[in-house]
Amino acid sequence: MLDVLIAVEQSAWRREFQAISKERDDVRLWYKGAGNLERRKPAGGYDVIVIGSDHSGRQLTLERIGFLKRRYADCSLVLICKNLQWFAIAEYCRAGVYGFVDEHATCDQLVSAISAASRRDVYISSSIADKLAASGVPHFLEIFASIDSKPADVDKLSERELETLKLVAKGMSNKAIAQQLFISEKTVKNHLYNVYKKLGVRDRTQAAIAVMKALCSSQNGSFGPYIKKDLGSIM
Repeated sequence: MLDVLIAVEQSAWRREFQAISKERDDVRLWYKGAGNLERRKPAGGYDVIVIGSDHSGRQLTLERIGFLKRRYADCSLVLICKNLQWFAIAEYCRAGVYGFVDEHATCDQLVSAISAASRRDVYISSSIADKLAASGVPHFLEIFASIDSKPADVDKLSERELETLKLVAKGMSNKAIAQQLFISEKTVKNHLYNVYKKLGVRDRTQAAIAVMKALCSSQNGSFGPYIKKDLGSIM
């Protein structure tokens, strides 16, 4: 059973989530302001908290996220956002947000975002991901480098190979990666060779994008954004 706190104010969203609670018996919803929240919250805390982005700006949204993470340290967050800037996604990922949907999200997308967040797996709704793909490669690399968890679709990579790839996504050279991981440059090259072979790609950029696609994949729910998309045009 997933305990999910709904901390968005709009009554329209309340109706959306009430529809979810009728369809899913494995999700238990709690609402901000419904009586004494501290007294009513589940004994184990919340698994996921759904919030809206602050209309006053990114900084206030990050401050709110920080407050919630201090109060409910083990929770993951889903962010309902409007006019999201791509550089902000990396900041939100580092702060503990795993799900991103826009204000037009469907019930299915909301469920997918909540489910992914509960697994510490990243979900980005199709409308947001479309804008991300259109904006080009650097944004994929920035977000990918910010994610700590191992995406569900790249289990074929070892932890060390994934760690090496994340450092590549940060723009580090083989020499710098070797120093960071306390290994030789030859070992770094071997890790990258294995990464390319396992992912079926030719270079660093394609490897990072392949993993970013996994983070946004259909494994995060039937409405995952990249079920049929091809990012070859931006490589």
